[in-house]
Amino acid sequence: MKDYITIIGGGLAGSEAAYQIAKKGIKVKLYEMKPDRFSPAHSNKNLAEIVCSNSFKSNLHTNACGLLKEELRILDSLLIKIADETAVPAGQALAVDREKFAEEVTKRIENMNNIEIRHRTICSTLMSCLCQCDLKICINLSDDLF
Repeated sequence: MKDYITIIGGGLAGSEAAYQIAKKGIKVKLYEMKPDRFSPAHSNKNLAEIVCSNSFKSNLHTNACGLLKEELRILDSLLIKIADETAVPAGQALAVDREKFAEEVTKRIENMNNIEIRHRTICSTLMSCLCQCDLKICINLSDDLF
């Protein structure tokens, strides 16, 4: 049995998963294709890059989006914490400065003791081996990674 969990992809889900697992004292190997390779939507080398709207929708507790964010705050979500810290004016919505958000996520993930970031592109052969032999959690699987 391996003494770590492998996560493939340092996007929003992969970064949050790595944080949640590592804070429980479990070692994580986080594979991220950037800066070696970028999708057409990516433009910077950071983890958790937001490529569409900078809005996480409503912050009001009177709707599902706002309630979900509040639950994530209670559960110590790294991404919601950083979103709150990097928020920009957006009325009742939670919107962030994309660059500051990604920079801060990257900094915190890089500084966590139990996370080892491996910047490399995962080929389909290696992916198959990881998933069959070594992988306990596989996040953000996409043909775009190969």
